[in-house]
Parts: sequence; C-alpha cells; structure tokens
Amino acid sequence: MTPDERKSLSNGIWLCQSCSKLIDVDETRYPTEVLMKWKAIAEDLAILDVETNSPAGHISQDKELIKFYVQCFDRPAFQDDICQEGRMEDFDKAIEDTIIALNTGILRTRDGAIIKQAEGKSVIQNPDWREKLDNISEMLVSIRRRLKIAKAERAYTVYGTGNDVFYCFCDREIEEWFNLTRREILKIMSSICREVGIRELHFPSRHYRW
Repeated sequence: MTPDERKSLSNGIWLCQSCSKLIDVDETRYPTEVLMKWKAIAEDLAILDVETNSPAGHISQDKELIKFYVQCFDRPAFQDDICQEGRMEDFDKAIEDTIIALNTGILRTRDGAIIKQAEGKSVIQNPDWREKLDNISEMLVSIRRRLKIAKAERAYTVYGTGNDVFYCFCDREIEEWFNLTRREILKIMSSICREVGIRELHFPSRHYRW
C-alpha cells in the first residue's frame, strides 16, 4: 500500500486509542475485510440516524401522525349536538376510543375492531402540536367525567326508542357545555391542521330543538 493509499479516507476507520492498538497488533483476528465491514455498518447506521432524527424527518413523521389523529374525530360524537346522540353509552365509548387513539395510536370502531394503528401523541416532536394534543386529551377526559355526573344527577331525559332517540337536558348550561367543548376540541385540532398544511376539520352539524 502506497503512502497516499494509506492516508486516504477510504482506508480510514474511527477507533479509540485502545481499540486501534488491538487491531494493529492482531491482524489475524482483525483482517482488512472485517474492518471494512465494520466501517460500512457504522456509516450506514450514522446515515440512518441523521435521516430519522433530522428536523425534516421529524416534521414528516409528525404530519403523518396528525393525519391519523384527524381520522379519530370523524365520527358522530363530534358532529351532532349532544341532544341528538343515539345512546349516551355509545357517545361515551366513542369519546373513550378517541382518547385511546390519541394516547396509543390504536383507532377502533365502537364494537372494538381495530381500524388503523399508528403511534400515540407522545412521539410528536413538535412541542406546540404535542401540547395542543395533550389539551385535547384532557378536554375529552373532562367530557367523560361530566357525562358520568350528568347521568348520576339525572340531568337529562330520554325521549323515543330504538334509533329515534333524543335527549332533553334539564340544565341548558350543561348541554351547551358539551357542545361548546367538542367544538373547541375541533377548533384546536383544526389549528394544528392549518400549521401542518392539511385540510381542517369541518363537519356539518345538525341542530335540533324541541
């Protein structure tokens, strides 16, 4: 090997002082082929680390996850007024499933079947988006908690049977709170969509009054 070949980058491999001494004194155990293989593996891992941890890589991953989370809200529980829910048990289950989807990345139907699977919101790299998703999750938990209280206090009356069921809340403030809270959730989610550059959430709502 010529002096220039010995000094070339293609012949170099980064090692600590101890390891470099080991391979220099034991050519049988550490032949050139092994060292070159180590070098290729190390370079491939370094490139992969740069690609997966670069800002561009994070943005792309975040966008795909946001697209997934948007699908979690495409259900009647976020489209109709609370008084139009077919069954409060189904409404509660839909809210619970949405919380689970945001936290775990598993989106299910009301009967438990897995529709899609991604990752939970904790892996979102953008701190603003992650904070907004955390706020949404907390608001969803509040909806379930307040719904449980409303049921215990008999704050609403059920009219109709089967699929033709309506709920009349004795306290209009509670009814309006459920509607406004869900609209605020969609508003926050839409703000993330705008920043991501995807279509905002927009569901036509049916408003009903006795």
